[in-house]
Amino acid sequence: FRAFRTLLNFSWSIAEAANYRVNKANFIYEIMGPEFLAELSTAHGAILLTAHMGSPDLGAALFAQKFNREIRMVRAPEPDRHSEQHLHSTVERVGEGAVKIAYSTDGAMLSFDLLGALRAGEIVSIQGDRIIPGIASVDGRMFGERVQIPNGPFILAQIARVPIFPLFVVRSGYRRYRIVACEPISVARSGCDRAANVAAAVSAWCVVLEEMIAEHWRQWFGFGPLFARDVIR
Repeated sequence: FRAFRTLLNFSWSIAEAANYRVNKANFIYEIMGPEFLAELSTAHGAILLTAHMGSPDLGAALFAQKFNREIRMVRAPEPDRHSEQHLHSTVERVGEGAVKIAYSTDGAMLSFDLLGALRAGEIVSIQGDRIIPGIASVDGRMFGERVQIPNGPFILAQIARVPIFPLFVVRSGYRRYRIVACEPISVARSGCDRAANVAAAVSAWCVVLEEMIAEHWRQWFGFGPLFARDVIR
C-alpha cells in the first residue's frame, strides 16, 4: 500500500509537470520559509540543493519566472533518448530561457562549468539525495544509518564560497504545490581540515533531508538504496 501511494504521487507529479510544460496549466502554490527563498533570489551565486521529491522541474520553472533569475539545473539524463530530448526541450522552453540543463554524466568539465557559473553569480540546482555510478560521494547519517550523499554540491560551495539553500517542492493536491525553503547551509573554508568542514555541512543537509523524507515519504522518488549497507558494489 505504501509503494502504491508513492507511485501514485509519482504519476501525478509527472502528469502535472507535463501539463504545465505543454499547456501552461495554472498551478496554486504556497511558500514555506519565504525569507529564505527571498534570500536565495538575491544571492550572488548559490547552490539550490533539492531531492527527488514532488516536481523539481516545475519548481525550477516557477522560481525562475517569479524571481526573474536564471537557474542551471544539474540532472541525470533519461535512459530513453527520445524521452530525454522531449524533457530537455520542454523544460528549457517553459523556463523561457531561464532554466538551463546540465548533465551529471558530463564528467570533470561539468565541475569547472558550474564553478564558473557560481562565481558569475548564477544559481545552480542539484539533487543531493541519490548516488549514481561515477559520482563521488561522502558519508552521512540518516535514520540512524550510514548513507552516501553526493559530495559535489558541498565541494563546489566550499570552493566558490557560496551558500547552499535546501529547497523542496511538495505536491499538496490537484495542481497544488508547496515550496519549502530552509535555512542556508555554509561550508567553511577556515582551518586546515577542509574535509571536516564538508562533513559538517553534509551532516546539516542530512538532518533537513531526513525531516523532509519522514514527513513526506510518499513523495520521495529516490527509487534506489538509501543506506550504505544496501548499495551493491
